[in-house]
Amino acid sequence: MKGHGNSVNGLLAFLIYGMFALFSLLLVVIGAGVYRQLTSVSQENTQLRAAFSYVANKVRTNGGTAGAVRVEERDGLPVLSLRQDLEGAEYETVIYFYDGELREYFAETGREFIPEAGERIARAADFRIEESGAGQLLFTWVGEDGSRRSMHLNVPAAGQR
Repeated sequence: MKGHGNSVNGLLAFLIYGMFALFSLLLVVIGAGVYRQLTSVSQENTQLRAAFSYVANKVRTNGGTAGAVRVEERDGLPVLSLRQDLEGAEYETVIYFYDGELREYFAETGREFIPEAGERIARAADFRIEESGAGQLLFTWVGEDGSRRSMHLNVPAAGQR
């Protein structure tokens, strides 16, 4: 009889140890899923902030000269054209959304616009550039998860920086 009690105690101890191991594994799996979700959201927020800051700084840097900041359409794409004089030649920075990415194309004014050649700034589901009024721009970011964020920006008037 005494041997039967030890085997039941051993079985209960093994069962408790097994349940502890199972719940520990379950906790690790749930924690990994939560961590993956948090890092995904954090990465998308970082891309959003970086893209908006980048565009805003480009506009502020190139604004202040008449006609330096324009919203245009090229090859069927809405683009933000930022013109500037560098060492006697006129160059432009073109910011646009192409193939799931916000991009920048820098070239001498008048050169052929090649959307694929632009530098990648950030990934997104969509990025829209619009004029929302005199001297105002509206940028709309749609994240890969479908979230939508907007930024209004005043373009510096001629003579201001």
